[in-house]
Amino acid sequence: MPEPRNESPAEEPDPDGAALWGGRFSQGLHPAIHAFTGSLHFDRRLVRHDLMASLAHARMLRECDILTDAESEPILVGLSEILRDVEDGSLEVDGPDEDVHSWIERMLIERVGDAGKRLHTARSRNDQTGIALRLYVRERLEDVLSGVAGLQRVLVEQASHHRETYLPGYTHLQRGQPVSLAQHLLAHVSALTQDADRLRSAHASAGVSPLGAGALAGSSFPIDPERTAALLGLDRTFTNSMHAVADRDYVLDAAYACAVLLVHLSRWADEIILWSTREFGFVRLQDSVSQGSSLMPQKKNPEAVEVLRGKSARTIGNITALLTLVKGLPLTYNSDLQEDKEPLFDSFDTAEWSLAAAIAIARATDFQLDAMESALSGGMITATELADHLVRAGVPFRTAHAQVGAAVRAAEQRGVELWDLSLDELKSCCPDVSDDVRDVLLPERAVAAHDSPGGPAPARVLEQLGLVDRTLVALEHWLQNRTDSPIRRAHADEGLLDVEVS
Repeated sequence: MPEPRNESPAEEPDPDGAALWGGRFSQGLHPAIHAFTGSLHFDRRLVRHDLMASLAHARMLRECDILTDAESEPILVGLSEILRDVEDGSLEVDGPDEDVHSWIERMLIERVGDAGKRLHTARSRNDQTGIALRLYVRERLEDVLSGVAGLQRVLVEQASHHRETYLPGYTHLQRGQPVSLAQHLLAHVSALTQDADRLRSAHASAGVSPLGAGALAGSSFPIDPERTAALLGLDRTFTNSMHAVADRDYVLDAAYACAVLLVHLSRWADEIILWSTREFGFVRLQDSVSQGSSLMPQKKNPEAVEVLRGKSARTIGNITALLTLVKGLPLTYNSDLQEDKEPLFDSFDTAEWSLAAAIAIARATDFQLDAMESALSGGMITATELADHLVRAGVPFRTAHAQVGAAVRAAEQRGVELWDLSLDELKSCCPDVSDDVRDVLLPERAVAAHDSPGGPAPARVLEQLGLVDRTLVALEHWLQNRTDSPIRRAHADEGLLDVEVS
């Protein structure tokens, strides 16, 4: 959940303690300014990621002989102990510090003494902020991707049982042509597949290590940025130090991917809401995902689905805020960028909560097959098939279109479907129809005839199911083998915590 902000005035921080920059100042920060500019109340989410990046930085300093073994050992042990205590809940991230980075440094110095003051060698808070946020983004993207895969699995399972369940496909919310329920569900799965592609692209975008960029101009120490990137499982290092600390494209990419995902979920949710009405009656929602009316006892409302539909507004607002934030910012780092985190955190939270709700809703959706079958009548739903039948007999499509329109008008006047018209009635409007034309007009025959790639014919749907399954297996395998997450790496055999912890 988003962290509440403590609005009470803070004590003036000790320039040599809680702040990382107080040496040239003769006065402590005004309490109102400290409360206004402080970010610990929300950026403490980054504590584990910052600790892991600090461990990597300290190890690199030792390996490059910038720090001696004696200087680096207490730093590595202290950081490891802090990480352990944060993870097991025995240490709360709180205090007078202006941000999580200051808090970590204060905790380290309290535990290991003056040795902790060496950690910041060859590092700026600018590249420190960037690396922690990138690690956080990648971990959260993996969590969102796991939710996407979970929802896809539910929809694919439903589709596999309904390859020959037929219902109208709609354009302009008017009945258009018959399709299978499987085809319809797989359309949503396809949208989620595109979401997964965007999320993985954002994951790659965040895989650049900015450690070593310093405040903006790199470092005068003989550092090895590639080593810290490798220790943290990142894909590559920065190519320009100024861009590295100013770059927030990966934040925009992640927030955009979440926004599009939520838009897709809102479209699916709207369909469930529509289909659950008495007017459609295509689905019934189980009581576990429904709510009632405080006034009307008979009501069973799809309120959770409506909230899901509305959640997209938050993520759309967040990407709009982030784009506005970075527009026109001069190089390199500006404190405006402190405002990138809360919208991003909210987008991740909203995406994860929404996916969990969507999975529960999907599992509690009962399809009403009789209502779907009934809806195949009353809309002249195979008129296009009649036109195609005429085209195959040599009639130009525009001529066939006009003739079928006349047949539709005749059927409507009689109050019957096209397949109920006699052969003579059909020929009076469409002279070139063959004697077996009624077989063409039956909805199940029409679906089977649409055997083009990606179409609703059972064989084509089976192909789509196979493709989706292979794509899902690949995504699930990728998720199972992710090792760049700082916390996962911390507990891996060759992770960063290969130091003795007392």
